[in-house]
Amino acid sequence: MKDEIIQFIRQNIIGKTLFTDEVVYKLENGTLEGVYSDKMMFSDWMQTENGFKFNMTTVTQELVYNLDGKGMRTTIAKDYTGTSVFRYELAFRKSTNQLTGYMRCISTTVQHQTMEAVVCGISGVTFDGKELKWQEKQLLYRDNPVEADKYKPVAFDSKVCFYLDNGKAVFEYLPTLWDVDPDTLERSLSKDDYPPYISREK
Repeated sequence: MKDEIIQFIRQNIIGKTLFTDEVVYKLENGTLEGVYSDKMMFSDWMQTENGFKFNMTTVTQELVYNLDGKGMRTTIAKDYTGTSVFRYELAFRKSTNQLTGYMRCISTTVQHQTMEAVVCGISGVTFDGKELKWQEKQLLYRDNPVEADKYKPVAFDSKVCFYLDNGKAVFEYLPTLWDVDPDTLERSLSKDDYPPYISREK
């Protein structure tokens, strides 16, 4: 599986630019509404002794709006617009022959960003010759907006899938959000529900 995964990523993902159509999501019982779109590029491929690493750069347009009692947008609560670089590093474990690793944000121009010192572990990697899938589980917790200058501790877990559609690369990101007790690190499923993010090469 190792050679097949490396070949798939190098030939079909690295060097590609994908676009995420506008995604709308609601937070805090419908008092906040986020609007997200981006352009993402995969680059800086490096094969290592036991695995590989690469970067994903996202040029993001993301605004979180306050909503009034009628659900209409009023003021901007958060502006997460900017460019961010995420590093993926994966390796095949000699003990199990499984591919595991992590991803983290290594630089960003986003003001008041919430990704600093946040790491996601990667596991459950599968490749059937057509779809490359894995799971990302965030360690500890990060911040999510509640209202102006206020946040709550949360953690994102997600399912990731890369595949080709008519020869064009597609990246699917299906997030699950958890509320986190910062003292015990116990998780409970959040009432906030994020939709899938689907990015496509044009």
